[in-house]
Amino acid sequence: MIEMLNLEFLTDLSCSGSNLSLAEQLFDLLPDVQFFVKDREARYLVVNNTIVEHAGLSDKRDMIGRTCEEVFLNPGVKISAQDLSLINSGKDVTNMLEMCLSPSRQRKWCLSSKFAVRGPNAGDAALVGISRVLPATDERHHNYHTLNAFLAYLKEHCGEPILISEVAKQFKFSMDVLERLTRELFSVTPKQILTQLRIEKACNLLETTDDSINSIVAACGYIDHSAFSRQFKLSTHYSPLQYRYAVAGIRK
Repeated sequence: MIEMLNLEFLTDLSCSGSNLSLAEQLFDLLPDVQFFVKDREARYLVVNNTIVEHAGLSDKRDMIGRTCEEVFLNPGVKISAQDLSLINSGKDVTNMLEMCLSPSRQRKWCLSSKFAVRGPNAGDAALVGISRVLPATDERHHNYHTLNAFLAYLKEHCGEPILISEVAKQFKFSMDVLERLTRELFSVTPKQILTQLRIEKACNLLETTDDSINSIVAACGYIDHSAFSRQFKLSTHYSPLQYRYAVAGIRK
């Protein structure tokens, strides 16, 4: 499982030529996981087949030596700037919920982690990243019906300023039990589920209506415009307006 791949394992794989090749072969066998290694300029050193396919390319060589902005059509946040910040600070990001657009503009949700590569044997590698596409929910799972009423409530009320802790009490869950169940069933936390529902609703409104951003903020359960914009950009790498232009195939 991806969750068992720790930082030491990843950085060991990415430090030398033979180990780089081993890492590439390993992650090519995981079709639901995007994998990359970047250098200190945030340029791709190693990629697996999944991330190449997600970029709409047919050959890994089309990505090597290029930055994210040179590969993906993304007018939003400069991901390379974020990567450089992680490289310079040495900080890691673990299991961040992100939405990404496929070349056909289909939305996918992923859990992404990035690790700064440290140590004297790092070579050209400065950043290792994995992004796992969240699988479809298995409604046959024995815990699905346990959470069914809770999930239905979130879907119905995600446009309101609700608190997960209050909803948990309403359905007689402790936060520890609720988080264990959602991680087991969906691989995400209850708060991430609510965020996903709200961002999905915002994306649908941006794609299908001409509603103002202010009205969309209110319709998605946010009181503060800046908080909504910050979360939307964190989740999608677009500002709300940039996303509206992107799904229409327009660059702003």
